[in-house]
Amino acid sequence: MTTPTVTSGITATELYHLVSQPASGNADLEWPQATISLDEANQTLIWELNDYGNLPITLSRSENEWIAMAPIVAVESVTNTAELNEVLLRQGISLPLASVGIVEIDGHDFYVAYGQLFGDSKLESICAELHATAGAAMEVAELIQTHFV
Repeated sequence: MTTPTVTSGITATELYHLVSQPASGNADLEWPQATISLDEANQTLIWELNDYGNLPITLSRSENEWIAMAPIVAVESVTNTAELNEVLLRQGISLPLASVGIVEIDGHDFYVAYGQLFGDSKLESICAELHATAGAAMEVAELIQTHFV
């Protein structure tokens, strides 16, 4: 018997149990190597991605969608935010499956990479989105480190 990969109506808690136990039918998926915890009250999985330099990434479930988000750098750490913003807007379409924005985290604005999926996305799509969001975060971090800090 194989586990269905469509996540229609699945909660973050159910996904956490699926990814925490790879032998449960999704072992063939290449989930990022990570330490995973669950914030059940907020329907959020918190990943520390070993494959990406221990990059933190959250995967949150809302009513109709999944949102993957990885913080990149505090806005206040960037020397020329106007120039960086223009570069990011012009490069936006070259970051596959992910977007870059600014979000307040613990009272500070951060550049973040994020991706959104439908709530009924397949496990394969969720797995791919985690990799895409992490990859975009790493690319933008490299750009910032090279030119804007």
